[in-house]
Amino acid sequence: MDSVKAQGHLAELVSKARATKYADEQTKSKAFDRFIAALNALQSVGAISKEDSTEWASRMMVALGGEPLEHPEPVPSVGKSTLVPPPFSESKFLALVSVTEAEGLLDHGGRMEILGVELFCDKVNINWRIFPEPDYEVVFASELAGQEPDLDGLPISQQQQRRNQLLHRLQMQGRFIGLSDDLGTEYRSTRGGSSGTGGEKKGHSEFAPGVPTAARQLTILWDDAASSTPLEFSVELPADRT
Repeated sequence: MDSVKAQGHLAELVSKARATKYADEQTKSKAFDRFIAALNALQSVGAISKEDSTEWASRMMVALGGEPLEHPEPVPSVGKSTLVPPPFSESKFLALVSVTEAEGLLDHGGRMEILGVELFCDKVNINWRIFPEPDYEVVFASELAGQEPDLDGLPISQQQQRRNQLLHRLQMQGRFIGLSDDLGTEYRSTRGGSSGTGGEKKGHSEFAPGVPTAARQLTILWDDAASSTPLEFSVELPADRT
């Protein structure tokens, strides 16, 4: 692999990290491990220099939410860790809840709609739709600005390709949804996804744990950081959902 291809490959890995929603610090550590392994491999075949390796390691650390590295040479692998899968448990469906006043206007030309909320014993699944879609160049302006140093030195065509890839990944995440209830339960985002064409995007976002039996109202928050005012959707919960 020549130097230009190597730099392009590394820019792609860093851009992917910027767009990924990591579950915890251990997952981030494993992602950094894999990147260091890729740097070492490229350096061993002469595709990048030791100085380039140091710089790319620092860029990846920033992309993962950390501070720039100050090491004089490439940091070693942080060690292998094994993620132990959680024990299997049955996810029992409890209810499908509709949302009153389920539409709201996004800044920058978009419109958000909550299609429904699925309640399970151990999780909550929010189904949503965006149509039309907002101007993502504005919505993700900070992420695009953060990517610019990673593209330095690449051909213009590759710069635009990496930029488009980052925009695509960010759009697919639906990562701006938050969830709360009237009991103050702390919900964590577990997974989600989206797809769409023709200016329309549909997706789902899952949260854990399941809603406590005593809760009577959920609040769904959409905050894309580029909007002046976050959207809030209230969900009245049925009393009987066992």
